[in-house]
Amino acid sequence: MKARGTPRTTRRTQASRVSYRVKPAPSAHRIRDTTPEFGAPEPVPVAFGVVMADRGRLVLPVEVRERLHIKPGDRLTLRVEPDGTMKLLTAAAFARSLRGMFKHLGVPGRSIVDDLIAERRREARMEEEDVRAMLAGRPRPRLGDLRRAGADRGKR
Repeated sequence: MKARGTPRTTRRTQASRVSYRVKPAPSAHRIRDTTPEFGAPEPVPVAFGVVMADRGRLVLPVEVRERLHIKPGDRLTLRVEPDGTMKLLTAAAFARSLRGMFKHLGVPGRSIVDDLIAERRREARMEEEDVRAMLAGRPRPRLGDLRRAGADRGKR
């Protein structure tokens, strides 16, 4: 750690050494040091050479398997890009790539989860009403029954 501040000398160390007081760097500026806008270096892609073996087999180098925590039997996804490149994705990386895939279909300011919960509550209320009607001995007409009744009226 680089020492910041002014040198401080004491009588004991005046002749031989100089000591420094370290001022901690303000934490508010730490994010500036790591964001790309402020010139932080982006990770350099690492390339590994592999050779196609008989029957189309590729052997991943040990360093790749260790870095990506790939064990024998793990499922990988091979994605062929339109420009002819291939991407080999672990299951976790493939799942992350799918997140937000249908985000454009949502309505801003409206939660699909809230809509689903409201729909489930409506269905539960309807089922509760059906059970109560059945216990009371009067079956409640269903939507399909009403449609059939309307179709029967048209035949007469």
